[in-house]
Amino acid sequence: MGTIAVVGAGQAGVVLSAALLRAGWRVSLYSDRTADDLLSDRGRPTACLFGDQVEYEAELGLDFWPEASRMRRIHLDLFTDDGAVAFSVDAPLRKPALAVDQRLKFSSGLRELEARGASVVIGAVSVDDLERLAATHDLVVVTAGRKSLTGLFERDPVRSVHSEPQRRLFMINIHGYDMAARPEHREGVFSFLPGTVEMFWVPFHDKDVGESRSIVVEAAPGGRADRFRDVTTADEGLDVLKAVVDELLPHESAFLRPARPTSPVTWIKGEIVPVVRKPVAVLPSGRHVLGLGDAVVLNDPLAGQGANNATRMARFFADELTAHGGPFTASWLTGRFDEWWANGRYANDFSNGLLAPLTDAQKNVMIAAAHREDIAEQLWEGFNDPSSLFPWFFDAAATREFLSRRNVGRLDVLRYKLNVGAGLLAQKVLRRPVGGTATP
Repeated sequence: MGTIAVVGAGQAGVVLSAALLRAGWRVSLYSDRTADDLLSDRGRPTACLFGDQVEYEAELGLDFWPEASRMRRIHLDLFTDDGAVAFSVDAPLRKPALAVDQRLKFSSGLRELEARGASVVIGAVSVDDLERLAATHDLVVVTAGRKSLTGLFERDPVRSVHSEPQRRLFMINIHGYDMAARPEHREGVFSFLPGTVEMFWVPFHDKDVGESRSIVVEAAPGGRADRFRDVTTADEGLDVLKAVVDELLPHESAFLRPARPTSPVTWIKGEIVPVVRKPVAVLPSGRHVLGLGDAVVLNDPLAGQGANNATRMARFFADELTAHGGPFTASWLTGRFDEWWANGRYANDFSNGLLAPLTDAQKNVMIAAAHREDIAEQLWEGFNDPSSLFPWFFDAAATREFLSRRNVGRLDVLRYKLNVGAGLLAQKVLRRPVGGTATP
């Protein structure tokens, strides 16, 4: 096998390098930070990997945390505007998911790859550096999502749906929560208030405390949960989060109330413009480089596809590069990306679909899933394999056929909806004191 330079030691870079080394390639891995730098970095995105991607990391020998809790179920609560739970969906995942602190993953990955024979080079990589690498390697792969290099890759206007952020984001890692108050949090919990906020509570292996929960907040811009823009510390962010939960998702208040940040730096705020870029960039000399991972496909984290997509992409290209052997022309690389996109596009369609308001057909699926665990399990499989959601979750006619094949007809959906209405009415009655008005 020949020589490949991989720029970036994140999810795509580490997985691609491990797969290429296993196949016999000589790999040079370029990182702008040392392993120690990565370990002492600020908090990073939650990056929960789902079943197939967890298994692939293990196959590559990158599973260094057997003590980390696996997520085996997801419990989703759909809230109403007045803080009541309209209905809940609870079902197992077909394969466990795993969320490990990326500071641990990337620092350990960098050390492990060097021990396996990769040439690890520390320092920022410029366009001039890419020219030198392209002249001395069979292929250069850019996996780093940093602006200095992603600007190389032209935005694909056909595959890019959005031109501005669709959510305001906040993430924090916590410990010290009250598990007894909400046992559902032993597994993954999703809290959705449609049109306002989606909140994800993920079992997490934190660098500093181990067992913890990583909370990801997706707030609609300008909405009732969009309150994190002025946050400057982890403590401030957690205080704002508790206020949002008390007001909008009070079912979670008791669990969250005693919680503390895992460290002063394990929080993030910001926003993302989802984008798909063309996979091959031409350098000033006329040589070219391949882009993978966040360098060319960046999704809003709502569907949890960032690290999963990067892993799938790295796996596909490691296999294709090895089978082909070279030369790696721009047209051949573009063709392979198009081949990958035939399935990879579903992760983007899944992410963009969840950013849109739920359709009536999707609401019917959710309500049916609240009553049928097999339907809920099929729904959750979409996080592992987004293609499994198509077309039935995003096309109304296909949705009706999907439900019909599972003996869920219109009268069944109507009955489910009536049960939801009765449940909400009962909640209001129980919250109303005798002779008084409803309590908050």
